[in-house]
Amino acid sequence: MPLLELGRELAATPPAPFWLMCTLLALLSAGAFLSGFRRLRRARHLEDTPTSRIRSAAQGYVELRGYARLLPGPDIVSPLSGVRCAWWRYRIEYRRTEDDSSGHSSDWEVIEQASSEELFLLADDSGECIVDPHRARAWPSLSRRWQGDSRRPARIPARTPWLTSGNYRYSEQLIGIGDPLYVHGWFRTQSAAQQYDEAAEVRDLLRVWKTDRHELLRRFDANGDGEVDFAEWEQARRAAQQQVRAEHLEQSLHPELHVLAVPPDGRDFILSTLDEHVLARRLRAQGLALLALGLAAGGALSGLLGLRGA
Repeated sequence: MPLLELGRELAATPPAPFWLMCTLLALLSAGAFLSGFRRLRRARHLEDTPTSRIRSAAQGYVELRGYARLLPGPDIVSPLSGVRCAWWRYRIEYRRTEDDSSGHSSDWEVIEQASSEELFLLADDSGECIVDPHRARAWPSLSRRWQGDSRRPARIPARTPWLTSGNYRYSEQLIGIGDPLYVHGWFRTQSAAQQYDEAAEVRDLLRVWKTDRHELLRRFDANGDGEVDFAEWEQARRAAQQQVRAEHLEQSLHPELHVLAVPPDGRDFILSTLDEHVLARRLRAQGLALLALGLAAGGALSGLLGLRGA
């Protein structure tokens, strides 16, 4: 049998490469088993965790469903394609070609990659929650890969094209604005209507204003002598006090601020545009495949050791 003959040939190799091969098989088997059980446990956990509504969610680890929205302010834009989105991740690789004794060899080298850490909103019919995507494991709605001839892509395909060429390879994943979103993470509610030290906040704001002398003079140097005298500084202090009070008044109109972020206890932080059951099935299939790989690597190791001792 071809496999048996191959096994005998491998078992007859010198000790150093033989034991190196056995070590690699043992590591592969252990790693595959560990990763497989981790994925199966993750799939089971997804199915067992009940879904909460944002308004009534308990503090701590929760499962939420909603839609991705942007916070007021500047748009979130993917650096690779310039597309407006709620979350992005991209990678640029360059194909390096070298000549060696066996001819031409080439390999892809990552030259740039990044992942969005900008805050966005998750909204359901009961309220909104700010999502901090730092260290999240994401399953996005759009994932594409293509190639080109420049470091920055000259064109952006709607999806991964069938045929593509070039020495640069681009990968991009996006969660779009309005996409259905299924999340697991650490939920906490912060009260905006808290006691605050007005004097300390006024001092801090004045300290910030003093770092921009040109703007400070423009706003408060009433007599134009290039200095902020006592009366003018008192005017600046009153302006800072009014700004601090206005900010706290605005916060008091929204007494609760919900935030979802990475769990502090090491549990999964998941952002997925896939449905819970679809994601669980995918994780379970990956887990079973990894267990099969672990069994195969373990069987190969056992067979090699048996043939070596025969």
